[in-house]
Amino acid sequence: MKKIILAATALVSAAAMNTAANAADIAPAAYDWSGFYFGLNAGAAFNSSNIENDLRYTGEGVGPATADEINDILGDFDSELGGDDAVFTGGALFGYNWQHDSLVLGVEADINYVGFSEDRSRDFNDIDFPLIETDEEINGSSDLSFDANWFGTIRGRLGFAADNLLFYGTGGLAYGHMEASAEVEVGDVDETVSYEASTDTTNWGWTVGAGMEYGIDNWSIGLEYLFVDLGSAEWDSDLQETVGDSDISAALADIEGEGEVDYQFSVVRATAKIRF
Repeated sequence: MKKIILAATALVSAAAMNTAANAADIAPAAYDWSGFYFGLNAGAAFNSSNIENDLRYTGEGVGPATADEINDILGDFDSELGGDDAVFTGGALFGYNWQHDSLVLGVEADINYVGFSEDRSRDFNDIDFPLIETDEEINGSSDLSFDANWFGTIRGRLGFAADNLLFYGTGGLAYGHMEASAEVEVGDVDETVSYEASTDTTNWGWTVGAGMEYGIDNWSIGLEYLFVDLGSAEWDSDLQETVGDSDISAALADIEGEGEVDYQFSVVRATAKIRF
């Protein structure tokens, strides 16, 4: 999916620049895009992040149950959350343009609000679990969550101006604050144990996109697309908490959790800028 998005972005950007360049051969740009500018943006962000959490047994087996057989059972607790929500995003930006004839070079930075928040919960009932010796029914649950509050970019821009119409491609660094967490619980009526893990970091990554602007006096309005990849984060977790009093926590001591989250999303937004 990411390769398709990046290929489409490159094709749109190349086509837009080629069209503008052809127009510039006919009529040199008269509108001045150069100088410092400040602006605002607003639009929609589309989450394509992916979160996975797995449990693995590190012991040698119990009775007739081998380690592989126990891990097959633990596979029922494996969980995955694929981001698919669309949310509002908006923020402020500033930058500088250099213009030579129809060629426009620039740098731009922005900081933006984004309201991603997704959660997936699953319940498991009457589990046949060889690690636990009990006459009670073994139940469990798993929960994954993802939240993001803000992101920013620092980008270069390369464009061609046809008078007061500017087509450009853009790319550079991206950064943002992302949170992900995972929790797995298992037990019976006498005792419940949980495995908990989370990551809460400001990640750095990259972004690429394309856009167009229309200038009026020292103002411009535009439309822009960005694909943002903020890298990934991993976690490991052991037994975290025991509620109750039995031998279940000791039996599950050889189970560990591991997870990973990949932060990716797309942005389509309108921009309004004023040059100084």
